[in-house]
Amino acid sequence: MFTLLFLVLAGLGALIVFRSLGRKNRKRVAAGGALIVITVLFFLFLNFWGEKLWFDTLGYNDRFWTLFLAQTGFVAAGGLLAFGFISGLLYALPKGRKLLRNAAYALAILMGGLWGFANWNVFLQFWHKINTSLADPILGQDTGFYFFTLPFLDQVYSILLSLSIVGLAVSYLARFTVLRDGNNVSFGRVDDIDEHRSNRLLFLNGGILLLVLAGGKYLDRFHLLYSELGAVSGPGWTDVHIILPTLMAVMILTALMGIFLFVPSFRNAIWRLLFRLGAGRDRQAEYTLGSVAAVVAAVWFIGLHLIPGTFQSFRVEPNEISYEEPYIRNNIEFTRHGFNLHQIEDREFPVEESFTREMVENNQTIFKNIRLWDWRALDAVLKQFQEIRLYYEFNNVDIDRYTFGGQYRQVMISAREMVPGNLPPESQTFVNKVFKYTHGYGVALTTVTEFTPEGLPNLLVKNIPPESQYAELAVSRPQIYYGELTDNYVITNSVEPEFDYPQGEENQYVSYAGKGGVQLSNFWRKLVYAYKMGDFKLLLSSYPTSESRIMFDRQIEKRVKKLAPFLDLDGDPYIVNANGELYWMLDAYTTSEYFPYSEPFSSREEIQFKEGEQQRSLRIQHRRAFEGINYIRNSVKVTVNAYDGNVSFYIFDENDPLIRVWDEIFPGMMKKREEMPPALLAHIRYPVDYLMVQGLVYAKYHMGDPEVFYNQEDLWIRATEKYYGEVQPVEPYYIMWQQPEATEAEFSLILPFTPKNRQVSIGWIAGLCDPDNYGRFLAYSFPKEKRVLGPQQVETKIDQNSFLSGQLSLWDQRGSRVIRGNVLAIPIENTIFYVEPIYLQAETAAYPELRLVCVMHDDKLSYAQTFQEALEGLFGEAPAAPERAEGQPAAAVPATADLIQQAQRAFDDYLEATGQKRFEDASQALHELEQALEGLSGKEGSMNQEPTAGQQ
Repeated sequence: MFTLLFLVLAGLGALIVFRSLGRKNRKRVAAGGALIVITVLFFLFLNFWGEKLWFDTLGYNDRFWTLFLAQTGFVAAGGLLAFGFISGLLYALPKGRKLLRNAAYALAILMGGLWGFANWNVFLQFWHKINTSLADPILGQDTGFYFFTLPFLDQVYSILLSLSIVGLAVSYLARFTVLRDGNNVSFGRVDDIDEHRSNRLLFLNGGILLLVLAGGKYLDRFHLLYSELGAVSGPGWTDVHIILPTLMAVMILTALMGIFLFVPSFRNAIWRLLFRLGAGRDRQAEYTLGSVAAVVAAVWFIGLHLIPGTFQSFRVEPNEISYEEPYIRNNIEFTRHGFNLHQIEDREFPVEESFTREMVENNQTIFKNIRLWDWRALDAVLKQFQEIRLYYEFNNVDIDRYTFGGQYRQVMISAREMVPGNLPPESQTFVNKVFKYTHGYGVALTTVTEFTPEGLPNLLVKNIPPESQYAELAVSRPQIYYGELTDNYVITNSVEPEFDYPQGEENQYVSYAGKGGVQLSNFWRKLVYAYKMGDFKLLLSSYPTSESRIMFDRQIEKRVKKLAPFLDLDGDPYIVNANGELYWMLDAYTTSEYFPYSEPFSSREEIQFKEGEQQRSLRIQHRRAFEGINYIRNSVKVTVNAYDGNVSFYIFDENDPLIRVWDEIFPGMMKKREEMPPALLAHIRYPVDYLMVQGLVYAKYHMGDPEVFYNQEDLWIRATEKYYGEVQPVEPYYIMWQQPEATEAEFSLILPFTPKNRQVSIGWIAGLCDPDNYGRFLAYSFPKEKRVLGPQQVETKIDQNSFLSGQLSLWDQRGSRVIRGNVLAIPIENTIFYVEPIYLQAETAAYPELRLVCVMHDDKLSYAQTFQEALEGLFGEAPAAPERAEGQPAAAVPATADLIQQAQRAFDDYLEATGQKRFEDASQALHELEQALEGLSGKEGSMNQEPTAGQQ
């Protein structure tokens, strides 16, 4: 409707202008033009004012005006500078070429305006630039120059080059006109052209273009710091000794050629030479410019490509390590700095073979927090049992830690969000989506290791209204108006009752008590947001009152990005319960592609490994947002209140020059780390995306010796595992871990590695999460003379166990599916402990259940239905066979095939009974299945002389 109104008003204005032009009625032409302008400005103002009110409500009024005025100023300045520059280039354009001149002016103003608008961040950073006290080793420039000044100079060069090309093109086109001969159209030389003035204008624009190109060659000196010619990123021997001095010569020659074009005697000398070579008199300017361009291009090609390529191929590459060693060293140093690896704490992990009960007793915090729940399995369970109604949805499961009941526990938590799109089509009305179903409700929370006897999670926070087993976990304000799935606008405190949560056959309603959203206090605001939301029904609706509040941009990542477009956001926001209120926490990064000598990050990863004797490879595509960056810092933590949408930014890396500049650009927008409330500070995490980027770089750049680095002698790759039936690289995972020198366990994120084409572990990296040690980055390597199992070898060990192999094959029949969770390698004191949960999911069930837990230390494997039983199996002995009195007949032992058939039959009965909700029959079938499995376990023990209590 608003689009139609806009088209009607603008069309009416255009009609008035069109009809008045023929009658030469200037007043009516002006009136029609004014109507068009007023219409455009009015609708632009509606959108502008809606945004301004949104920023005001959040308390970011200064941020709004700073960016708005900066963008407006840069658009105006860009347009004016472009107009001034093109005017100077075309000052001598013949007066008869008015249309061409005006077209050039309009194009230049448009280019300048768009250039100013698109590069506001570059200009603001240049204006507030700082030094970093770290200089590049080749040109001696402070890295702050590369962060803030070089991008600005690049953009200045780009607009000058574009305008110079436009000026040269217009100068040349001015020499021609359109010739018509009947139906034939052609271009021909203007008859009354002033040849002298036209040539002079063409030479002027050609000379200016060459001067601009010379300036570009000066900037190319600094861009050598990102060269890819040598063995590594950054300048190598050829860049420093051949290209760098050649660039200066090329720059000077190009500038001189441009200046010579301004000198008539030089131009005439060139022309006389060309005339002797047979050039025609009627193309003097074109031949002169062409010859100059040919000389410049030849010098560029010979000096910047042919000569360096020859040196690189015939001198450097045959002796590459000798020539490139100091430059490889520079690359290692600056790449480590660019990815914040220069502060890593490298250590050796002295692997010991002993694993005792005393170690378990001394590390109870770790063993009580070993994650047995796979996040995908838990997500399926929550969707089945805790979504309650079809309009609720759990988006993902997050891992965090809380202190409750006097213990520090690792938990998994998920938010129950509202998705009106899940309502039946007939219920997806304007009223329901905007006024009634406005918010999600509460969270589900469980420890990472606890199960009920039925294999379900032991939920510590569940149901609607939220029920909590511990006072520390109680949720006092469970409404979620802002989340990951909230992509529509809503209005609270309207005439229509706002749905809060279901209770039995009835619904409970609520009146919003927060300050989220913009208050629709008058008709003007109602009009503004009816237009901004593109929903004319909002303007016509009688439900909103003067106390109503409209909430939009509720999707938390879009909300944060709108406030801070200069930050890159982590891909995993997570929900936090802080003193009964729900908050979303997001990690934010500052990134750059301008850090000198640092290798750009590739979002494509290839992992080569062997599966038996077969060589295989995995190709993984990581987040494209990080493609090509060579500098990253996790400088900011962001919190979003799930109830009122309030957004807070906290600086966690004050040494990052990029965030220091942005803090100066938008003073007061971001807070210090010390200002974060303790209840939120307790939940900060080392981000998975950040550790992944650092880990993939460290896998190569842990090699500090240039020769070892050049030969890739010690290249690490991510460990692999069989996860959900597919071999895949291990993702970073959170654990409770106690450093060897520490007194207590802490929440940590770790990522294990193996050597290339091998499956033994070679080491791991860890990011510490707890506030006292937050941000510490540790790297542990194993002694090369010791064999430490990798996750894939643990998987192989499980596959080779005769009982487990048969049991998993039996389960993984028609009607069920075996799901193998993550293999977690957990450091315990000076040894490594492995855990893998195994789930079973029936076709008739919507979720998997835990069936086995496998634990392993060194080469010793144990398995049981619970973690504690499996752990005990590592210390126990195989049970002795009962003695039989002399002459007493042996008890009849069922044949193995009979036991397998009995187990299969019992399992089929169990699935059928469960699907038909005959739970007593299902329980009896499950008991029969257990008896059959125990019989099979006994058979295995007698036949293979292996422990039958899940031990190997």
